[in-house]
Amino acid sequence: MLDVETDNQLDSESESKNSLRLWLHLFKCAKQLEQEMSDRFRESYDSSFSRFDVLAHLFEAGKTGVSTSILASGLLASKGNITRLLDRMEEDGLLERKPSVDDRRVSIIYLSAQGAVLFERMAADHEAWAHELFKTTSVGEKEELLRLLTKIRKRLT
Repeated sequence: MLDVETDNQLDSESESKNSLRLWLHLFKCAKQLEQEMSDRFRESYDSSFSRFDVLAHLFEAGKTGVSTSILASGLLASKGNITRLLDRMEEDGLLERKPSVDDRRVSIIYLSAQGAVLFERMAADHEAWAHELFKTTSVGEKEELLRLLTKIRKRLT
C-alpha cells in the first residue's frame, strides 16, 4: 500500500513539474512571438504592435466606435499609457475621438479612413508573418494546438 501512495505522490509531483515547464514554455514562446511581430511592425511600418492592436479593435468596432476604457480592456499589447498612445495616433490621423452623447466625460474612439487603409495593409502582413512563423507546424498540429490553448483559456475565464 505504501508503494502505491509513494508512486501516486511521485506522479503528482512529476505532473506538477510538467505543468510548470509547460507554463514557462508558453510564456517564453508568447514573449518571443510578440517581440518578433513588434520588430516586424517597426521595420515595415515604423509602428508598434500596440498601434496595430488599437487599429484592429477600432476596425472591428466599425462605425459605432468604442470607449477608451473598453478599448484598453481588450488590448493584447501593453495597456500602459493608452492615453498617450491614442493622442499620438490621433495626431497622425489614424483615429478620431468624440465625446459620448450619453456621457460627455467619456470619449468614443473611431478609426479614420487613413487608419483603416493602414490597418488593412498591416493586417495582411500580420497574417503572412504569422503563417511564416508557424510554417514548421502541420495543419493538424495547428488545429490541435488551437484546441488545447482554447481549452486552457476557457478554464481561465
